[in-house]
Amino acid sequence: MSIYNKSGNQVFSAYDADGQELNTSYDVEGTVIFQKEPLQLKVMEYNVGGWYIGSGTNVPADKDVAFYELQNGILNRQDADILCICEYWSVFSKTGRTAASVLTQYFPYIHEENGTSNYWGRCICSKYPIESYTVNVYAGDTTGRYYDKATINCNGMLVDVIVTHLHPSDQSEKIRTAKILFDYTQTLDHPWIVCGDFNSNLHYPFTEVNAAIYQQFLDADCAIANDGAFGILPTACNSADWEADKFAIDNIITAPEFTIDDVWTDESKTTNTAVLATGKIDHIPLIAELTIGGT
Repeated sequence: MSIYNKSGNQVFSAYDADGQELNTSYDVEGTVIFQKEPLQLKVMEYNVGGWYIGSGTNVPADKDVAFYELQNGILNRQDADILCICEYWSVFSKTGRTAASVLTQYFPYIHEENGTSNYWGRCICSKYPIESYTVNVYAGDTTGRYYDKATINCNGMLVDVIVTHLHPSDQSEKIRTAKILFDYTQTLDHPWIVCGDFNSNLHYPFTEVNAAIYQQFLDADCAIANDGAFGILPTACNSADWEADKFAIDNIITAPEFTIDDVWTDESKTTNTAVLATGKIDHIPLIAELTIGGT
């Protein structure tokens, strides 16, 4: 049995003897008396570095309007419940020029602490209220790499969402910080989702570096959106020749409680003549539909 208030919000739930919330509870005869509806989320991970042509260079003035229209179109079309952005910079949501009108639908938390680069800012936006936000520096890091966590109230279910951006070239540092990230997820009290630019040229089966990053999550029964189960979905390219230079780099990883129902990318950048004219595609977004709870 589910009980709701006049506003349609669920006010009754069920717990076991240890205080853990149950998706389903039964009477002494085994009849279901309460079943929590599953929570379905659309999550998007997007490194918007392509806004700056992927190299810290602003979009040429004559392509500026086309770029804004492209980015707004991506955000509107995908309409994610939770949006994680890497390489966020305030120009991305500057009023009147960019995605500001699109982002007003979210409860945004913008963290623009840039480390040693102007393009390492991160952002988590959510259509559900963000209850808290913490910024964590990778221990021992000297380049300003962070992992941010938002605790989001999704219709009464608290979900921890993390966004990160691993080192692009130092393989040992990439592996070291990925281990810190994994260990951190194992301390969390809520189901969690990790989104990020892992700077990982992901191929299946995993290379040695990719195995060091991802295998620890697989061993803990976590789900990885961008892996062999769905085929490799390329999300980054350093050339306008998209077909000749495909590789994956962004990913979405979830705690075992989640099921990944579908994964796709938005490749509209790859056919946009204004973007191609700059000679860079850089990143395209990765989107996943997730389910938790219910039966």
